Amino acid sequence: MDEEMMDAAEEAGADAIGEAVAAEAIHEDAVEKAAEAAVLIETAEELAAEAVVEEAVAEELGDEALVDAVAADALASEAEGE
Repeated sequence: MDEEMMDAAEEAGADAIGEAVAAEAIHEDAVEKAAEAAVLIETAEELAAEAVVEEAVAEELGDEALVDAVAADALASEAEGE
């Protein structure tokens, strides 16, 4: 091999090492982001479950409020009749 080819081979090797280091860093970042995404998904699922429960409670309270309003209206009508 002549010196030019040797230099080109060394440069290509150095480039390959640099690219491998960069690829490893990108991979580590991707793994970290995937772990963060898993945590966010779990949190979102928990919040969605809480929202379902809160919606059910809100519906129940709304129904109770309607019953109370009807009772109040009946009592007011009775009070007017007396």
